[in-house]
Amino acid sequence: MNVLRIALKEMKIVREPRMLVFMLATPVLLILILGTALSNAFNGSTTIGEIRVLYHNDGAEPALTKQWQAFMQEAERSSGIVFDQVEEGMDGGREVRNNRYTGYVEMDGQGIRYEGNSRSSMENGIVQGMLSAFTDRYRLSAEAAKIDPAYESKPLVDDGGSYVLESSIQGARQPGSLDYFSIAVTTMIILYSALTAGGLIDSERKRNTAQRLLASPVTKAEIFAGKIIGTLAINAVFVIIVVLISKYMFNAYWGENPIMVFLVLFTEILFALSLGLGISYVLKGNAAGAVIMVIIQLAAFFGGGYTPVASTTGFMREAATYSPLHWSNEALLQLIYSGSGSAAMQAMMLNIGFSILLLAIAMISMRRREGL
Repeated sequence: MNVLRIALKEMKIVREPRMLVFMLATPVLLILILGTALSNAFNGSTTIGEIRVLYHNDGAEPALTKQWQAFMQEAERSSGIVFDQVEEGMDGGREVRNNRYTGYVEMDGQGIRYEGNSRSSMENGIVQGMLSAFTDRYRLSAEAAKIDPAYESKPLVDDGGSYVLESSIQGARQPGSLDYFSIAVTTMIILYSALTAGGLIDSERKRNTAQRLLASPVTKAEIFAGKIIGTLAINAVFVIIVVLISKYMFNAYWGENPIMVFLVLFTEILFALSLGLGISYVLKGNAAGAVIMVIIQLAAFFGGGYTPVASTTGFMREAATYSPLHWSNEALLQLIYSGSGSAAMQAMMLNIGFSILLLAIAMISMRRREGL
């Protein structure tokens, strides 16, 4: 009963306007601002300029010439790419370097060679990809012709009678900017609750109520448990509200397994509270708050709180693996978009394991002290 009374007392912090603003208004605004400002990093669009390709074919390979003609017709029809044959006295490479063409293709008995325009990287990449597909399919037709010469005359493009068939599957759903930052900001705000936890006992000392608590018929263990349970409960309510706001106001996608999603978030809350309590007993006063803030900022920066770290390499990638924010973000992304629960289980085990260690440090330190 004493534990419940202390927990209810801690939950009354909801009456403080500053706490409501920090735990509710701040994450909602951050999701909106970051999700809107960095939307191009997830689903931005880039205008593709005109693609003009210059080519020369010496006619040494009749089969290649025939297939090349069919390829050009299909590319011009479906993609709008313009193919121009090199004229006498024209230097194809120079035309490309002078930015008149996207690329220059030269075909002879030795094969196909391509020189691209580095100043039109996107257009050049499109042409390279199409030429790569063309050469791969031409090699396939050449190998098939060795088995049956009739295959040599069949077109590479799929017009219903081609022997080269293509199929594709729908790609997995990917997070948009609002989807990603709904997750990242929620986990980051949870980590900031370590600051609140760091002041749970220290606030009693500053208000000179610590001695009154010890004089009352309440044990240190009950005080400790009540404060943790109350703070955990109120932070869990705040997180649920933020998730629901992002889901129904911003249409953020939180997957089809909300129970596992909330379990990951709740274990992170436990970790954040344990982190704050553990450091507050190892260090005292303002030093504890400063260290907690530094840890939170580093975890947010390396863990993807402000920008995705999935494409980073080198030191940033290595440092991200040690960020508790990265554990939770990766677990939630894999759970929501891949349906994989292994990363979620790993993140929960890490959060719970470190929570037990940090809480043990705090409890041992509390028992050794005369007061709270």
